Order: sequence, then C-alpha cells, then structure tokens
Amino acid sequence: MSGTRTSNLKMFVSGSFIMWLILICMMAANTAVAQVEDSTETALGIRPAEEPSPLRKISVSGFYRFFATYTTHDLPYVLNPVINDTVLPASLFIGDDSQLPNLQLTISGKPAPHTSFSFDVFAFQFLNGAIGTTYGAQVPDSLRPSFQDPLSGTRLGGQMNLNLGLNFTGIQETRSGTFTLRAGGIHWVRLSDLTMASFRGYNRFTLFERNPWDPAGASLPARYETYFNEGGINQDTRWGNRAFKGLILDGNGLPKDLSFTALVGKSEFNGGFSPWPSYTYGGKLQKKTGPGQYISINSLHATTWADSLSEEKVGFHLTTLEWMVHMKGFSLLAEGGLGNYFSPVQDAGNGGLISATLTTPAKKTLPRWSLHYFYISPKVINDNSIFLNTAIREYNPAALPAGTIGSTAVLQPFGSSMLRIGQMSNNRQGADLNMEYTLGDFKFNIGLAAQAELEPISSVITYGHPVNQLTRSRMWRWLFPAEVGPYQRYSVIYRDVYETVNLFDDSSGVVINKKFFSVFEPQVKYHSKVFGKNIYLFYLGYYSSVQRSFSAFTVTSEEAYIRQYANELEAYLELGDRILISGYAGYERTLGNYLTDIDEESRRPRNQTGTGYGAGLDIDLGFNARLYLRHRWFAFEDASFADDAFQGQETMVEIKIFF
Repeated sequence: MSGTRTSNLKMFVSGSFIMWLILICMMAANTAVAQVEDSTETALGIRPAEEPSPLRKISVSGFYRFFATYTTHDLPYVLNPVINDTVLPASLFIGDDSQLPNLQLTISGKPAPHTSFSFDVFAFQFLNGAIGTTYGAQVPDSLRPSFQDPLSGTRLGGQMNLNLGLNFTGIQETRSGTFTLRAGGIHWVRLSDLTMASFRGYNRFTLFERNPWDPAGASLPARYETYFNEGGINQDTRWGNRAFKGLILDGNGLPKDLSFTALVGKSEFNGGFSPWPSYTYGGKLQKKTGPGQYISINSLHATTWADSLSEEKVGFHLTTLEWMVHMKGFSLLAEGGLGNYFSPVQDAGNGGLISATLTTPAKKTLPRWSLHYFYISPKVINDNSIFLNTAIREYNPAALPAGTIGSTAVLQPFGSSMLRIGQMSNNRQGADLNMEYTLGDFKFNIGLAAQAELEPISSVITYGHPVNQLTRSRMWRWLFPAEVGPYQRYSVIYRDVYETVNLFDDSSGVVINKKFFSVFEPQVKYHSKVFGKNIYLFYLGYYSSVQRSFSAFTVTSEEAYIRQYANELEAYLELGDRILISGYAGYERTLGNYLTDIDEESRRPRNQTGTGYGAGLDIDLGFNARLYLRHRWFAFEDASFADDAFQGQETMVEIKIFF
C-alpha cells in the first residue's frame, strides 16, 4: 500500500507540474504572437526607427525611525542559567533589535509604460541576514571617517544594503488578457489560506505599543478612529502575505473569466545557507463565477535536498480546491484538499485538510455572525500557510540549535499550542463562532472556540503571555534562544515568548490523552467626545483552557491542565490637533494543575500573575512626522516557582518620519 500511495502521489504531483507548465507555455506563446502583431507598425524598414524614450519616472520614498528604549529591572531575573546571565539593572537601547531598519529608502523607476523596477535600501539595522549583529565594537574617534572622505576609515552603522532585493515588474496587455511578471528580490504573495498566506485573525489586539511598520496616519486620532470603525488598522504589504523570492507570473482578464498565478523560487521553507538545491513551486488557477465569487485550484510544492549527493529529499506537497459563493447575503468560503510531508526518515502518505467559513448578511440592526470549521490531518504540513505544525518533527540534517546559521530549529513543533481564535494547527479540528454588533457608541466583537486533537502525539503544552508580551521578548536581544529563563522553559520568537509545560499523565512514556482547547475572546470598543474632543476606550479579554475532555466554554477548575485569563484596557484622548494622551492597564493569571510541572520546593504547579500599566503621548510634529512616548510599569511572578519573577519600568521614544 505504501508503494501505491507513493506512486499515486508522484503521478498527482507530476500532473500538477505539467498542468502549470503547459499553462505558462500557452501564455508565453500567446504573448509572443501579440507582441509581433503590435510591433509591425514600428519595425525597421516600415518607418524610420524612433529614438528610445528616456527613463519615464524615478521616485524615492521611505521613512526614518528613531527608537529608544530605557528599561530598569528591580529584580535579578535569570535569562540563561547555563551561562549565569541575568537582566541588567538599567539599560538604554537605541534602535529596534530586529531585522527592521531605522532608515529605509524605496527607489522605483519606470523605463517603459508597463515596466517598472524597485528596490529598498536600508541603513542602521541591528541584525543582518546571517542572524548576526550588523554593528561591531565601539569605534575609536581616531578611526572614524572624516567629512571630507566619508567612505574611508571605519564606518559607523556597519553597512548600507538591500532590504528586499531588486524587484522587477513587467506588464504585457494582449487580446487574451493582462500578464504580469514579477522577478528578483522578495515579493509578498498570497494564494490561499491553506497554501500560502499568513494569519490575519479577527482584529482583536491592542494598540498601545506600536509596531515598527505602523504608518503615521493622516492625523493623530486616525489610527484609533480606523480601529473603532473598521476593526483593523492600516497595514503594509506584508499583512496576510508570505515572502517569496523567484519568478511570479500573473494572468488576469483571460477568456472564460479565468485568471492564474504561477510561481517558482524560494519560500520561507527554503531559507537558510545550505549550498544544496532547494525550491518551491505552485500557483492557482481561478475562474470567476459572479461578483466576488470564484472557484480555484491551488497548489504548492516544496523540496529541499538534505545531502550533497542530492539523494535525500525533504519537503511537502499540497493541493486544494477553493470555493467562494454568495447567496441572499450569506457568504461561504471553503477550501479543502490533500497534502503530505516527506523526509529521509518519514513519509506517512497523504492527509486531508479543510477550512470553511459561513458569514451572515451585514445588517445595522442585527449582529453579524461567522462560523468557521477546520480539520487538518497530522500528516499535513505547510510552513507557508496560516496553520501551525504541532505533529511532525521536521527533518534537520545539520541538527543545529535555534539561533545558529542554517538551523531549522524554528520549524520544530510548538507542542500542543494554546492558540488565539482563528489560528489553526495540524493534528487538530475545531470550530469558532464570532459575532460583531454595533450599539450606539459601542462596538462588540466576541469569539468563542473549541478545538480537539485528532491523535495524542505531544506531552507538551505551550502558551504565551498577552500582558507585557513585547517587554518580555526584549529581555533577550539579538538571537531567538530556546529553553531559557530561570527554569529553562521559555522560547523566544519574533516579538514574542512562549512557555513550555510538561505533562505527566502518560503511560510508561506513551502519550494516551488527546487534548481539548476552549477559548473565549470578548472585545468592547467605545467612542465618544469629551468637550468636543475624541475619546476611545478599548477592552480586550482572553480566557483559555486546555483539558482532557471536550468543553464548549473555558474550563475554570483544576480539570484543566492550564487555564489562562487576561484582561487589557486602553484609553486614548485627543487633547488638541497636535497631541493625544493614552493609557493602558493589563492583568493576567495563569494556573496549572497537578498533572503539569511541580516545583521541588513549594510542591505546587504554576500560579502566575502578570500586570502592566502604561501612559503615553502621541505628538504631531508636522506633515508625516510623529513623536510617540510610552512608559510602562510591568511585573510578573509565579507564586509556586520563586525564581520566575521580574518587575521594572520601561520608557520608549519613537520618532517616525515618512517621505
């Protein structure tokens, strides 16, 4: 049976590849014919050759961002007990310790009406692509370059380099449709939720601390006004998309209301510094069936060779059918298909997956409901989609630790994760119900979810800490270490830290209990005016539990392995045309039962409390220029694990200018 499944899979993948190849060849041939027809009027010999037109347009845009963080810690919190590293009592950090630069220029040009190129140049970036520091040691004054010869000596800032590479875009309009070719550096692409996309959620998040990519906005209250009215804020091109480097061909306006996207190159799955071949290919073929309605075939395949002889392959195949339909105000978006993962040590065959969302009509007098269901087999994996991998230990031939160049440790399972509503994971099925309703000056956005594992695979639970999430992540600079903290149970990822819980209800080391997850997320937003000035109040709650039996609601007893409750309240008051004040308060509780880790001294499981309080100012400095000030008091303690406690203050200053 294994051989038959493998043979069928190869035929299936080969058929998908041949389909895309034939489609691209047909488009190329059609485009070539159209170009010949269009060029006969200006060919040499029919009329005199014309002087080529000069470069039509060069534009430069970008931003400068000054960011400083001053942090004080009242307790000697242990960051890494292996090397006896603790937090500093006080630290001043200039810049954002991420791969996002402080200065970025976006340069674009149009050499022809339908051809363009663009590239991003950055400076003052603290991390480079090799997961190492861009800045080196302090430069003595004697070695600094002079203003007469700024390129000599030891330059400050390390380097000025390309951010997303040099991107090329070409558009060809023909009688059969419009074709767009994108090539070169990094492009941001979305095919479908299960093939290539990133999690967007239900717009339940806080705004007190800004993201590095947040825009300035048309006015100071515009950010909060947009969040109140539309449920979200303005995002950049990365929002909901995935990074892809290679060739991307789009065809739109084709006969029979067809369109397509075909791509070949490297996705996030093919990252790293290995010299061996690695690539991703796929795309989608879509037919429009009505206004806002369509049916499409989506496909994504990734292969990486794990040895220098190109004999051992690691990768996955995934093909889905997607359908969007509207009927009497109701909307249904459904996607389902087959996928598998293969490596030198694993090939379990194909598994199924499905995700479907039904949404009710939008009416002012009635709440709007959406019901989402998903099922993802433990055999399916796709690191480019919106679902996580918690079931398959991905093959890592180098076995390098997290944070090391070439390591794939960041792709290892997160354990049985406690997820936010809307997030999905393989080896799991679940449903979530969401409601939106407006009542006067109030807007309600409430979600309820229940999920269940398909197979009892993991004896580990992981969860994050909503309150002080970013403050906690800034304790570990530069790299993204795993198994750190006073009890070596924290792992650092980008702008977040998650905690690992070990379970002790197995049978002789074999996991026997499937885990069930229950989540409740209420959000209330309020907008009014005080003495003619705008005021916004936002409340966000998160109540979650994981236990051994199904529950439609969050379990609040010790039947739950882990239960977590978090409440966050924000306030924003406009004082004038150029100043706005803000406030924040957060409270979080996390409790474990006696089937989880027990402290050797207290003989009790987790009993955690986290608090955060903040105040800030938004100041308008002029056109596209803003000053943001934030101050936070933070604290965390585990009453059972005495060493897991920290408290302090943090002040942030951000100046952002767009041009």
